[in-house]
Amino acid sequence: MSKEKKTAAHNLVPGDVFHPGEFLNEEMDARGLKQVDLANELGLSKTEINLVVHGKRGITVALAIKLEKVFGISAETWMNLQIKYEIDLVKKKHNEELKAKGIKASKKASIRETIAYA
Repeated sequence: MSKEKKTAAHNLVPGDVFHPGEFLNEEMDARGLKQVDLANELGLSKTEINLVVHGKRGITVALAIKLEKVFGISAETWMNLQIKYEIDLVKKKHNEELKAKGIKASKKASIRETIAYA
């Protein structure tokens, strides 16, 4: 029986970073809402919604509160999605920079080595 090396949770970095606009798009699809419909409901332009849906703009606190009223999904959930996205982006970039420098990202690497690129 071969032993597989397991990765500690603190070393996990997503391969694909999930923008909250993808979740918004899925919610709109599930409810049969078009971008223009949501824009009208929120008092925003279709362009603003389109930018969020396509990951060009993030979820702000004001938008999260408006989305909570329309979808019944808490503003905190929308903001958590945004924060997780931003953290995942930084982690992915950080690990790519470490890899380019020949430093393995692990808890065994020195703190100075790993945080120098954060």
